[in-house]
Amino acid sequence: MSRAIKKHIALLFITVALMAFFLFLRREWDPMHAWNRAFADISVLYIVAILLLGSSSKFSNSMKLLLHWRKQLGIWVAITAFAHVYIIFDGWIMWDFIRLFLVFNPTTNSYDLDPGFAIGNLIGIVALVYLFALFLTSNKKSIKVLGREGWKYLQQRVHIYYILVVLHTVYFLFFHIPLPNFARIPFLFLIVIVWAAHTLGFIKVLSERNKKISWF
Repeated sequence: MSRAIKKHIALLFITVALMAFFLFLRREWDPMHAWNRAFADISVLYIVAILLLGSSSKFSNSMKLLLHWRKQLGIWVAITAFAHVYIIFDGWIMWDFIRLFLVFNPTTNSYDLDPGFAIGNLIGIVALVYLFALFLTSNKKSIKVLGREGWKYLQQRVHIYYILVVLHTVYFLFFHIPLPNFARIPFLFLIVIVWAAHTLGFIKVLSERNKKISWF
């Protein structure tokens, strides 16, 4: 059994465990919303793990040994994100895509345009398209097609995807019909952790650069 397959099996067990945990915490929710939010939570955790591995490797040699997990983590970011989207499409909007931009108004018994809701979902769609591009190019054949520099440039834009995910999540966690949700404080904590890790990594890179510069 290859090392990559072993990593995927490990991540499958981790995903199942996380799914059981998040579903338990949302056991009083409607099942459709509980499942789609659980997949979204796991996807966010995995993209955060990828970013933290990259940043922490700048100031910790031991973390460099874990960098090879990023590829498999990226694949599971996509799997869980696609599952999140599929449940929404199949269980909520019933494949009527216009409902991604409209909310039900009980007063008029009709669907009305909600700018915040529409923008939140539009950001999610852009993030999904970008994630799909990252997912499709996560292989050696894409390196040959795009060239190493082009492939590297695309794959390193994962920070753009992260920012889009943060904006999308912030809207649905804090602004769109807020429901009691345990994920709010942990989500904010993750944002701070990612920012701190990036800052420390940046400082480490600068300090190493300054050591190499001869001032005489």
